Amino acid sequence: MDMRIINNFKLKILMVLAAIMAFVGISEAFSQATSVYRIQSLFIYNFTKHVKWENTEGSAFTVGIYGNPNAFSEIKANLEKKMAWGKNIEVIEIVSPADLGRCHIAYMPQSNKKKILEIINASDFSNTLLVTEDDLMNDGAAISFIFEQSKMKFKISRTKIEQVGLKVSGSLISMGIPV
Repeated sequence: MDMRIINNFKLKILMVLAAIMAFVGISEAFSQATSVYRIQSLFIYNFTKHVKWENTEGSAFTVGIYGNPNAFSEIKANLEKKMAWGKNIEVIEIVSPADLGRCHIAYMPQSNKKKILEIINASDFSNTLLVTEDDLMNDGAAISFIFEQSKMKFKISRTKIEQVGLKVSGSLISMGIPV
């Protein structure tokens, strides 16, 4: 057999193996992100049980997600069949500061921090629990997801929650890291 044919065949096999390995790596990274958002959706759902909204008008309990399509689809899939405060949970995509006024909970996962800060600064958070993934506690977030020793935890500010007209249970404060 011609040596060029053998080398060409070996090259094709290496390219196929490299493509498979790259796909497996991408799939694994996507799977890890999906599992993080699945866990965060459980946290968010439990926040609905420990925070009291004075104003729960409307036909749905609204959770808004900003800036991350993977977080949006995973959290939507996990929450939209659940209920909070006697209402079906509706998950919407936040695209502007005006969308925050419709939300009971606004979740802003790690993405463009500058854009998140612009939306936070341009919004009225009365009756809205702001949850972030970045540690934006000094910028208005009431709850912020963090990783500590490879475990997901959350920081929580009773003051920030109460500033937007919400009440929080002591048990939620004790489950988080108070700031």
